[in-house]
Amino acid sequence: MSGPKSLITAAVSAAVLLLGVPAAAAEPDVVRGMQWQLANLDLPAVHQRATGAGVLVAVLDSGVDRTHPDLSGQVLGGPDPVSNTDVDGRGTGLAGLIAGHGHVPGVSAGAPRPTSSGSPAPSASAAPADPRTAGVLGVAPGAQILPIAFAPSPGATGDPDALATAIDRAVFGGAKIICIGRGVVPGSRLQASVEAAVARGVLIVAADADRAGRPFTPWPASYPGVLNAIPADRSGQVPVAPLSGRTTGITVPGVDLITTGVGGGYRMDGGSSAAAVLAGAAAVVWSAYPQATVAQVLQRLRTTATDAGAPGADSRFGAGMLNLSAALAANVPQEAAPSVRPSPVPSSQAASPSPSPVPVALADSRDWRRWLVALPLLVFLAGLTVWAVRSARVRRQPAA
Repeated sequence: MSGPKSLITAAVSAAVLLLGVPAAAAEPDVVRGMQWQLANLDLPAVHQRATGAGVLVAVLDSGVDRTHPDLSGQVLGGPDPVSNTDVDGRGTGLAGLIAGHGHVPGVSAGAPRPTSSGSPAPSASAAPADPRTAGVLGVAPGAQILPIAFAPSPGATGDPDALATAIDRAVFGGAKIICIGRGVVPGSRLQASVEAAVARGVLIVAADADRAGRPFTPWPASYPGVLNAIPADRSGQVPVAPLSGRTTGITVPGVDLITTGVGGGYRMDGGSSAAAVLAGAAAVVWSAYPQATVAQVLQRLRTTATDAGAPGADSRFGAGMLNLSAALAANVPQEAAPSVRPSPVPSSQAASPSPSPVPVALADSRDWRRWLVALPLLVFLAGLTVWAVRSARVRRQPAA
């Protein structure tokens, strides 16, 4: 493992030089200092309000390395052994951007978490500063991750039927949010699984672009009901326009994002990793408003997004740039979820046989004008009946 870790360390050091992060400013932790999205999304203030606690996010990718110190305790066991490992690091990278909580400098993974003073935390309302200042801090460090692998070989885009199975597993596993960072070709089974998940109230967040020059297919981001993540750089520009052409997505930090990697290391991701940032934002909103519906979570995220590009929603920036603080503060009515059971019919309105020979529509009507049409008809029928009876009697008299 010393070889890969040395390469990772060298890569991080090179990235520090390329991105212009001063070495002194990166101490005591280089990785945390390189996370430009923390300031962009004002995460220190956001986490005072909500951290994604209580929300389960399924990461559908290459599996997740559960042993990473920045993810310890946040990753549940996957449905199969391959989901609990990672063949190329992308799944672990997505998990870190969503729920990474960092680690205490110099403290190994799994060690008890000390307080800022080194003693047990007091029960006061003001919590001490989090001492985990090293490593990756995700958008929703309180959320839990359900890893499901569907791309079992390094660099594979994945099969749409395998992704459909992964979506079904995520829904069955109780995930409220599904994060998909890879694009696949469309398929009828995949579309059916997406529709079934959306109907169950599960939010699917999918990448809608990758780095420039990388081939990418915009499914499932192109399916209705899926929230597509649009990657932006530090300057707020979108280097690669979303490939789905939809205007319902949200632009989020998604270029040059350092995150967790396999073997306790770190990697630089971009493009499709924007799906993890947006999934984490949705988890934060949902943890602040646990009774909200998917539609209300989406309403908060979209209506509070900062407009960019052409006025209004457009195919490049979608609804606009994510404004997580505004999404938490927005005033959205918390409507009760509609009941899946039909309302009982009052007994007075229950269908029953009518003793009246008059058509039911007239018998139940309170409109007297309808009787102006019905009464002459009834009188005519009665007169016709009387005439027929008398005619029959007259014909019988001569025979007698």
